[in-house]
Amino acid sequence: MENNNLKTERKIEERKLYTIDDLFNLAEKIENKDLRDKVINFINNPLPTHEDISDTKINLEDSPASIKWHHKYRGGLIEHILATTKMALKMAEALEEVYNLNIDKDLIIAGGLLHDIMKPQNYIEDEETKKYDHIPNFHLEHLTLAVAELYKQGFSMELIKIVASHHGEHGAMRPDSIEGWLLHYADNIDASLNDIAIRICQARARDMGIDENEIYSIFTPLKIYEMRTKEGKEKLKNDLNEIFGNNREEPEEGY
Repeated sequence: MENNNLKTERKIEERKLYTIDDLFNLAEKIENKDLRDKVINFINNPLPTHEDISDTKINLEDSPASIKWHHKYRGGLIEHILATTKMALKMAEALEEVYNLNIDKDLIIAGGLLHDIMKPQNYIEDEETKKYDHIPNFHLEHLTLAVAELYKQGFSMELIKIVASHHGEHGAMRPDSIEGWLLHYADNIDASLNDIAIRICQARARDMGIDENEIYSIFTPLKIYEMRTKEGKEKLKNDLNEIFGNNREEPEEGY
């Protein structure tokens, strides 16, 4: 109870947990009805249909976006999908305003919502530790799985190319449209910022001798990054020690 009071007094904004309804709400902004219906159907049933690929039972709401890197915690994938899609839309609005463009925001929303949708199909959760890992018999990587399903379900080549090229210079193909580049850069910005923030959380978890997932159960890594930037490293360490009931004061180098 003491920790909860502390959080209330400090007015610390705790992590918001998103649901599949947040994805549906974003999908409803797609103006093209056929595309909107296909995206919603895919989100409703985001599973590979090949008979040799088994369901990992990891749902979109729980899944991390990676195992070792960005958004590596429960609920991280849905955060990443939402942030990436919304950032790409904001960038599209800025380019339209400045350059008098007519960017296809339907493609951006659809591509953003579906670009990482197959990631849960290569993850498994340990029942005891509740930590995620890759499945022992790895399926095709998530982008190949997604592109295969997009083909099978009759999505347009424009959208398939946007999803297939979202890794940019480091992927199987480069984007060939403004919409594709916007999704790539939004994806990279969100992943890169979260990577930096993850390292800060890991350092603070080591300070306190706790599992880093205890931090993610309350805060997003980016919130911790913001607190560190505004309040300083030492103030952040003290705040987290109080919140998590830990009084260790051992110095930690680096982040």
